[in-house]
Amino acid sequence: MDRALLKTLLVYTLLLAGGWVLFKILQPFFTSIAWAMIIGIITTPLYRHLRALLNQRTGRAATLMTLAVTLVFVLPAISLLTVLAQEVAQVYTWLSSSVTGGSANAVLHQWLDTSQAAPYLARFKAFSGGSFDLTDSLMANSQQGLAKLLGFLTSLLANSFSFLMDMVLMLFILFFVYHDGERVLVWLRRMLPLEAGLQEKLGRVTQDVLAGFIFGTLLTSLVQGVLAGAAYGLFGVPSPLLLAVLTAIGGLIPIVGTAIIWLPAAVYLYLQGATVKALILVVWGLLVVGMADNVVKPVFMSSRVTLPFLPLMLGALGGLSAFGVLGAILGPLLLAILYELYVVGPSTDRTVLIPEE
Repeated sequence: MDRALLKTLLVYTLLLAGGWVLFKILQPFFTSIAWAMIIGIITTPLYRHLRALLNQRTGRAATLMTLAVTLVFVLPAISLLTVLAQEVAQVYTWLSSSVTGGSANAVLHQWLDTSQAAPYLARFKAFSGGSFDLTDSLMANSQQGLAKLLGFLTSLLANSFSFLMDMVLMLFILFFVYHDGERVLVWLRRMLPLEAGLQEKLGRVTQDVLAGFIFGTLLTSLVQGVLAGAAYGLFGVPSPLLLAVLTAIGGLIPIVGTAIIWLPAAVYLYLQGATVKALILVVWGLLVVGMADNVVKPVFMSSRVTLPFLPLMLGALGGLSAFGVLGAILGPLLLAILYELYVVGPSTDRTVLIPEE
């Protein structure tokens, strides 16, 4: 075998082996690295402005920006997680005792027999000729749902400490993203085999999608969750904070949206006899929580995001299902880059090349 070919194969083998080892070393920190890069890219304009005010003192500007992110993002997130963990723990304890002791069936049977749903259940049973017992069917399906919810709550509580540790590591990495990010970006531009115009386009699309999606979509869902959570707490719906978080997640779902959470809550209030509260919650959900999507999103959504709404939501929901919260951001980002490169870019180039008649 040719010695030059052997050396080339050896070099590539060592590079692949080194890359694999580096991947295994950094794999536990991918989430923290990704969040630090996302926050750093979004807040880069603020960092540059602060650095200019501080006479280009990079270290001081990076420190102040990291502290600002801690105060604005990390501490509220930790406080929310702490309160949510307490509420989830209460629900978990109740569900665990209900499922294992069988009391959930008795409570559901008593509630269906004494609530405003009892007359409707009696009519349905008479209509079906007594061959189908809706109460027994609901109790059987409810037990399965409670068991699945137990697994979800257990996973949420088990991952809360890991979430806090990822936050601390993310802040540590974020400081160096501010401090050394521009130099690393210059190095990457020299290393990547891409034209300067294409690199500039990719950078612009990345920043526009991250800023537009996070401020336009995620922030809108957060506002909807806060508005709905205030109504849950005011009207006495159980576990208002947990339902508020689920409402914010529901805001990412097209068409159905937040109604997937606040509508069952209104039905619960109605079956409890609180008809007025149920009607107010429905009106609040339609006019305030629902309309927030049409008011808040245009204010924060970047007009430079050219990706249509449907693939944006599909990318967010698919990424959320596959990779969690981080995937809800990386999914739309990947689709937006592909859309810009293979849909917007070629059409723009063809438009430029067509001569005017």
